[in-house]
Amino acid sequence: MDLPSTSSQGGGNEVVHSNMVLKKNKLVRGIKRLLYSFGCDREGKSLEKGPGIELHKERVDLFIEQILDGKWDESLSTLRDIGKKYVDKISLLILEHKFYELLSGDKVIEASKTLRYEIAPLENSDEITRKLSALILSPSQNLCGQESGLWFRSRVLEDLENLLLTTKSLKFNHQRGKDEVPYNTQTLKSSGQGEVWSMQFSDCGQYLAATSGNRVNMWEFRESGSIVPWSTLVGHIQPVSYITWRSNALQLLTCGVEENVRRWNTSRTGICLHTYRRENLGTVSCAWAPDGESIFAGLNNGSIVMWNLQGEELRIWEGSRTTRIADLAIARGSGELITTCNYRTIRFFGWETGAERFINEDADIVSFSVSEDGFYLLVSLANETIDLWDIRPENPGLLKTFEGHKRKRYVVRACFCGLFIASGSEDSKVYVWHRGTGRLVGVFVGHSDTVNCVSWNRARHLMLVSGSDDRIVKGWDVLETTYSTVLIRERDYLVLQVRQLIEMMNQLQI
Repeated sequence: MDLPSTSSQGGGNEVVHSNMVLKKNKLVRGIKRLLYSFGCDREGKSLEKGPGIELHKERVDLFIEQILDGKWDESLSTLRDIGKKYVDKISLLILEHKFYELLSGDKVIEASKTLRYEIAPLENSDEITRKLSALILSPSQNLCGQESGLWFRSRVLEDLENLLLTTKSLKFNHQRGKDEVPYNTQTLKSSGQGEVWSMQFSDCGQYLAATSGNRVNMWEFRESGSIVPWSTLVGHIQPVSYITWRSNALQLLTCGVEENVRRWNTSRTGICLHTYRRENLGTVSCAWAPDGESIFAGLNNGSIVMWNLQGEELRIWEGSRTTRIADLAIARGSGELITTCNYRTIRFFGWETGAERFINEDADIVSFSVSEDGFYLLVSLANETIDLWDIRPENPGLLKTFEGHKRKRYVVRACFCGLFIASGSEDSKVYVWHRGTGRLVGVFVGHSDTVNCVSWNRARHLMLVSGSDDRIVKGWDVLETTYSTVLIRERDYLVLQVRQLIEMMNQLQI
């Protein structure tokens, strides 16, 4: 593919490319940030004065190739050749991925050495060192569903792009990818005739729970590939709007609209172990505490309450802590409680310390979803966009915005699917985007009414399920060959974007 040509219009204050239109002064700020991030202080300063940008193109290309080949040590050496500024910050990102790949390959000793001798000595590495140390203690549980190999390494490029271009001033208008992804679909048998508003796989991927009116249906996904009905949870009077699994998959929380929270044994008997309520108040959402020994619930007066498993009220935070239509989640790692405190603001609440931080959106928040590792947050908005945030920093950063699905009236949910993002839609379809490029790569057709929710099976990474107002739960299986083809295509697109950006910098005339 030829690199885009450069032209200008709009009184000399816009730079126009085949895939982007940017204000020239904003583009310069973005390019200067990228240059300084690579340690090219001289080139960045020359950009401030005028034309004549010199970039280490060959070394940058070599750096990308080494990342994709998993040559971590060589890539670090090339990085130091490119420049010295922010080397520790970029090295920390690379070494974190090196650690993950070693650990997912059962190379625990090598991963421990990388953590002790390469990551720990770097500046500002204390938090990541503590997190990775915990993974060594239980790698199989914490790396469940983790991608590996070439696909995993492509994530380094995505994270690097997000690290260097952390400004909206430089934002690609990503073109639509091919969406004719072939798939197999099946309808899951269930009892009850209610609309499906919420669904979630257990952490291990063996069980799926999905609401159906005032019931919750469960299925077992067996190693043989078969899917069989497991149990039906009956006891709520009002429709169930929210469900969440305990990490060991043995218990489930369900929340009835303006009603109460119930805790269930998820065996075939489906016994309700306890009902949690507060007098004269209804619940809107619920979440497990990190240790699984207590629960949180959002109330319809905006308060958040904490109970132990026996139903004793431990704490309550009154005031505008949540909204009447809101999700509730706990971020793994930080342990922060995540909720919406008004219709355009996400609150991260350190319930043990009282510390708070916020994300402010430009449109009303419809729903949100936290990634399995607790590092990222998907926020579905009323303006038919989905924002992907990196919530690790003190001040979260916007990484990508996904578009294409339809949402006008209802609560529509999105979810993380490994290297992809999926969402329901009011046009009865399921939309899938590549997480790194932001491009739409698949549209699944089969429902006859609004698709409210989706969930991904980490243990069977080619499977996605969806629930709809047509009262049906569908499972979607993508072929392995198709999955690989899409990943290669999107990885190549991401690499091309990096190279186009470099070429644009070289050709730009200010």
